[in-house]
Amino acid sequence: MSSKKWSSWKTGCILPGLLFVFIMVFSGCAAKKGRVEGLSPYYPGPQIAVEPIVARLGISTLLKTPIRIGGMGFDPGDTVFIDIVGGEGKKSISIPVDSGDVDLHGGFTVEISQEVKLLEILRLDIDPSNNKPIIVRSTIPPGAYVLKAESVEADKKAECVIRFEAPNKMDRFKDWLKVKLRKIKKKR
Repeated sequence: MSSKKWSSWKTGCILPGLLFVFIMVFSGCAAKKGRVEGLSPYYPGPQIAVEPIVARLGISTLLKTPIRIGGMGFDPGDTVFIDIVGGEGKKSISIPVDSGDVDLHGGFTVEISQEVKLLEILRLDIDPSNNKPIIVRSTIPPGAYVLKAESVEADKKAECVIRFEAPNKMDRFKDWLKVKLRKIKKKR
């Protein structure tokens, strides 16, 4: 093969090859909506797990962080109620998160909604005129909280821990910037 033919063949194969590799890499990195990590198919009873197990309490950060709760070992067709519980005495917290329908395999997956994050975890109010969050009080205290799942009909229960951390400097900067840009209101 002459060098001109080799050069044109090489050029004609490199671009499609790079395009193929690019497509394969990015299609393989898509988020998976399957089972929540931390659940074991070999565990004999009901169980739940949460992803991520640590979330920061910055407004911008928490609202962009999907928090998924998954469970296994429940009775098919049942409904499971999930609560976040923590604290002691007057500072005890009980936040109803959501309910999930158990599938045919005894599992469920629930994502904590934006409303629960805004109103219950971050303890913000919502401006009814434009749906912007209003900072009126501080968030739930940072620390470890228990996620409790309880089925309705079979009375099966499971627990796991989620940790809420205080916002870091970048989280506070993002929230400050959103207040300055009037995307978040601050009650005075």
